[in-house]
Amino acid sequence: MSEALDSLLPKYQFTEHHTTVVLGTQAHVFAAVEAMDLSDSQIARILMRLWRIPAKLMMKNVSDRNMSVDDFLPLVKTPPTNLVRGLIGGSNTPEDKASVDAIAFRAFDEPGCIKLAWAFWLTDLGDDRIRVDTETRVLCTDKKTLRGFSVYWFIIRPWSGLIRLRLLASIKRHAETGAKA
Repeated sequence: MSEALDSLLPKYQFTEHHTTVVLGTQAHVFAAVEAMDLSDSQIARILMRLWRIPAKLMMKNVSDRNMSVDDFLPLVKTPPTNLVRGLIGGSNTPEDKASVDAIAFRAFDEPGCIKLAWAFWLTDLGDDRIRVDTETRVLCTDKKTLRGFSVYWFIIRPWSGLIRLRLLASIKRHAETGAKA
């Protein structure tokens, strides 16, 4: 369990958790986690295109470009163990998203929005084996948003899980061989 994630988003309606074991030092594996990027995955690019269709109905200012890790808010970074990024989306999102830090993220509760926290935490298992856990949590700030997001989650959840599994495989490959994550 990630204490940082529990602190940022203790209550949520949707969650997804995956794990893998990587050979290497904790610092080296953490660097691979930091270096990963969604835009390198063809399946992620396809799903992002599909995601934009309902997203444009539910949120303002949805970009036509594919999402990258840089679109997530940096919330917690405690090398070599924890990295948490977040998103706030919906009809009442903060105007200046760059000013949203961990405290502002935790406190945000405007109706018509979702808060998403995406965490990675690393556990040293010994013998240069590092367990990498990733968990995504989503909180809808009101019942109307929850109803709309429930339909979206039902459709996207298997594909979202596939993206996360591929990301973990990419992190593992990067950490163990030096290839790009």
